[in-house]
Amino acid sequence: MRWLGRIVVALFAAGIVIFVLLPFYWMAKSSFQTNTEIIAIPPTWIPQSLTLEGYQRALTMIPFVRYLTNSMVIATATTVFSALLASSAAYVIARYPFPGATAILAIFLFTQLIPPITRVFPVYFLIKDLNLINTYPGATIAYISFSLPYAVLMLSGYFRNSYPVELEDAALIDGCTLFSVFWRIVLPISLPGIIAIATFTFLGAWNDFLWASLLLYQGQMKTLQVGLRDFIGEFGSFQRANAFMAACVMSTIPALVLFSLGQKNMVQGISAGAVKG
Repeated sequence: MRWLGRIVVALFAAGIVIFVLLPFYWMAKSSFQTNTEIIAIPPTWIPQSLTLEGYQRALTMIPFVRYLTNSMVIATATTVFSALLASSAAYVIARYPFPGATAILAIFLFTQLIPPITRVFPVYFLIKDLNLINTYPGATIAYISFSLPYAVLMLSGYFRNSYPVELEDAALIDGCTLFSVFWRIVLPISLPGIIAIATFTFLGAWNDFLWASLLLYQGQMKTLQVGLRDFIGEFGSFQRANAFMAACVMSTIPALVLFSLGQKNMVQGISAGAVKG
């Protein structure tokens, strides 16, 4: 009966894979179809005639390049500053314990348990009081504050277990300062963990809709995820279905490329931070 169990497991796994990948297939094939084929009943699972009409319309119906630039600038700035701040804070907490370090980590953990919707009013009015609504700095500050707790928690565990402390001691004996040890020894060795956190941070800022719709909602300052809503709000949900699907496909390409490049480091960084943590 062992073979029967294997068949059941294989069928179950295949069903999960189909369930997960089916929306992506529908999005990809619809981007190459005409609107008539997309809304046809029964559904047209295989495009009868491939067309690039959806991609052409997606680039002209909304300022796609501008929205893409906004998302890229904000996500990149958030990733760079979050990685620098989180690695510095996590290194101090991991290697130089001080009174209150455990409490800080507990507070960081507690922030991850709070639903994001509960922070809408305080964050919005704080950014508004700073006159940073609809600006790159305002959105970047907000995203950094959201990503730092998780990044510090993960990197503090990584710094404790990814390399022996004797490397730092040897560098200090050779005349390096504490900053030199961190910059020249710790960071290069810890790149897998930092890349993993940077990837999560970038994807979080890139895919976000809630905060982008609150902090960057006017005209040319919209991010790509907020801009995709214009297809439904201004042009109707079916009249430009292929353009909407094409825009969705193009918006996923940067995330897919980043994930494929950082996948190995993500697995290595997360596993190293979890062992003995």
